Amino acid sequence: MAGTTPYVSAAAFRAHPTYLDTDGLNLGSNDPAAQTAELTNLLLASSAWADNELNQPLGAHLYTQRERVLMGSDGQIKLHADHGPVIRTTEVEYGYSPGALTTLANPTVWVEQDNNLVVSLATNGSIAWSGSLQFGAVVPGGDLFTQVSYVAGYVATVLDSDVTAAATTLTVTDPTGITPGSGYRIWEPGIEETVIVDPAWSPPAPSLTPVPTTVSLLRPLQHAHTAGSDVSSVPADARKAIVLHTMSQLMRPDSTAEDEYPDNATASTRADDPRTRGMGLLKEARKTLASFQRIR
Repeated sequence: MAGTTPYVSAAAFRAHPTYLDTDGLNLGSNDPAAQTAELTNLLLASSAWADNELNQPLGAHLYTQRERVLMGSDGQIKLHADHGPVIRTTEVEYGYSPGALTTLANPTVWVEQDNNLVVSLATNGSIAWSGSLQFGAVVPGGDLFTQVSYVAGYVATVLDSDVTAAATTLTVTDPTGITPGSGYRIWEPGIEETVIVDPAWSPPAPSLTPVPTTVSLLRPLQHAHTAGSDVSSVPADARKAIVLHTMSQLMRPDSTAEDEYPDNATASTRADDPRTRGMGLLKEARKTLASFQRIR
């Protein structure tokens, strides 16, 4: 989830053929690190824009959903996840009263089409009741209060430290959504590669305050990589939308113009760019991101 880390790193953005100058963003400094920091701020803003467009975080995150659902005669409860795609369900709580819920930790949940959850209370151990005012089993066919916690979105983290070629582990700043046996892309310009997580690796419990975590790999790395490089399952089109939105912001000349994207551009970031406005890039970014829209 975008917070302090954008979905596309400054290095990955600069590797795109944008033809924009990103070395003069911070006019008060000649330090390249200051320019990178300012570009990172713009990429963070574009990442937040993507989250707002989708009405949910694009990056993997822990989310808790509360609603009433009907328990079927087969002992199953079904609900449509508000956020998606669902990666992992961590907890299901259910009951006739929101103040007395039975908890299933690490439940067995069937996920259909990334967002539809099917929980069989019988196959998760039993449908016995733990509420203080209820006796016996839950009666199929009635409404239940449910609280479901799950991880949704796409893995969007970065390397926490440098890693050498042939290494069989790497450390990421946020392990949220990373699952054993799954593949993720390291987007370091010129040496991109896909890594497969060791199926025997045990992921930590998802948390709202994740900490750096070492991930075991199925195969050794082909290249050495530097800290801050993207480790991601965010689809290439969604990453492109972040790039396009950032480009559109770099092409805006100044805040004194009346038009949102006026034709009389004078910004140093695009002084030699023949294009007269960035609105087309903004529209393309929104169109590109549309296929990832949250479906209620």
